[in-house]
Amino acid sequence: MIRIKSFRDEDLKNKIVLLRTDYNVPTNDKVVVDTTRIDESIPTIDALLKMGAKIIIITHRGRPKGKIDISLSMEPIARELEKRIKKDVKFINRLDEDITNYREEVFLFENIRFFPEEELNDNKFAKELSGMGHVYVNDAFSASHRKHASLSGIPKFLPSFFGLCMEKEILALDDAFSHPISPVVAIIGGSKISTKIQLLDSLIRNVDKIIIGGAMANTFLKATSSNIGASLFEKSCVSIAIDIINKAKMNNVKLVLPVDARVAKKLGDSPNAKNKMLDEIEIDDMILDLGIESSKIILEEISDANTVIWNGPLGAIEYKPFDQSTVAVAKELALRCKDTNSKVVIGGGDTIYGINIAGTYEDYTHVSTGGGAFLQWLEGMDLPAVKAILNSINGMQ
Repeated sequence: MIRIKSFRDEDLKNKIVLLRTDYNVPTNDKVVVDTTRIDESIPTIDALLKMGAKIIIITHRGRPKGKIDISLSMEPIARELEKRIKKDVKFINRLDEDITNYREEVFLFENIRFFPEEELNDNKFAKELSGMGHVYVNDAFSASHRKHASLSGIPKFLPSFFGLCMEKEILALDDAFSHPISPVVAIIGGSKISTKIQLLDSLIRNVDKIIIGGAMANTFLKATSSNIGASLFEKSCVSIAIDIINKAKMNNVKLVLPVDARVAKKLGDSPNAKNKMLDEIEIDDMILDLGIESSKIILEEISDANTVIWNGPLGAIEYKPFDQSTVAVAKELALRCKDTNSKVVIGGGDTIYGINIAGTYEDYTHVSTGGGAFLQWLEGMDLPAVKAILNSINGMQ
């Protein structure tokens, strides 16, 4: 069990806290169109302010590659943050800024990725950043798989702690993956096997069943000589799919593949989409979602599950009606959480989009916003920023 280092156990009155967040949020003409990641940081900000701390928020947007790109400035985010916390937020862009000169309690630093030393994880730069404050708090789980100066470097120089959102993520994931209650079922979708080879290898050693959906299922179907028509698949990964199928058999892990599909002649909304068994698929048909029978099979396979891990949608959910299998599974898992207290952990942006379509976001044990960090955790790999805090200076100086 991971021991959480909480800033709430410390005396932070009159201390300057460096708070690392992930404010890599979508904007349209300097207007933030999705405030989710900002909202997630507010409980930590509120708690720090109640403890009497001043806060310098360090964060990033986009990939400016160590160069100043005004379109990726954090200044519009500072204005949005003001609205959310109902307090003035001072925008700063100098490492030697003396914030004691200002009346504001919350400061937002310019895009940390404007500095080339950030992504190089430069030790000297991390030390320079640490000089801005007395304590470091990381509340950016979604960026914590990065070996960057503001994530894994600063904890070498300051007493370091997890933020409230980060605590929730780590405890939920550690509980689900370190102490899973069998039967354990993994649902893996999305488009490519190539990005999830290590994930599938790890799951084979730790779960009882793996359900495959999304476009990546086409490659598995191709590997089993099933008919997929004109569907997209990864030709270079057919041999990998065969290897995964064989490993699953060797480890007595049930691998569940589609038996039918919803198909159309092209990608897009398709009111005339048809449900076909695999042997009925025509040469110009594209598989864009699991079929009715495949969805029924999945609902049956998860009916006795005590732990479910889900990453990746089961169809092309951005188009109608190819969100139907994803929505059906989302609703069934929500019911299992409510009626049987099953643990259901969901992660990945596209998967979250799917459960939002189903209207079930609030109904699971845990929904991780981590993306790459969530996948790396599933793969059994250390997250550099988490490890840095666990290894950092204990307590206050």
